[in-house]
Amino acid sequence: MLKSLTEPLVGDIEHYNVIDPSKSTGNFYAVVGSVGYIPPEYAYIMTVTMAGNVYSFGVILLELLTGKPAVTDGLELVKWVLSNPTNQDYILDFNVSRTSEAIRNHMLAILNIALVCVSTSPEARPTMKSVLEMLLNTR
Repeated sequence: MLKSLTEPLVGDIEHYNVIDPSKSTGNFYAVVGSVGYIPPEYAYIMTVTMAGNVYSFGVILLELLTGKPAVTDGLELVKWVLSNPTNQDYILDFNVSRTSEAIRNHMLAILNIALVCVSTSPEARPTMKSVLEMLLNTR
């Protein structure tokens, strides 16, 4: 997902800048997106936000860490991860959890960043700039 440490292929998705409701002449009746990546608040606010982009990025981080898709057999990855909060090693992909202690600890630190990104409260989510800083600080 990264071309280099300074050039992400997936980064600030910026739907907010592409679809700015304040500059639109029409009304939004539905937010289009893939199940599993859409933040929970979109169900009632129907507005694209920066916090929603952070949520989607957090889902991508969870996919990388767990080796699972955003939705499996109707169960969203975020809900599955949040239902296993005490066993973080169980959440990580088996290939990650059986590596060195240093790599495992690094992945657990990234898991904690992903969990902040997928917070149910949009106000509790960091900015993408903060997410990048946190990711770089885990190295």
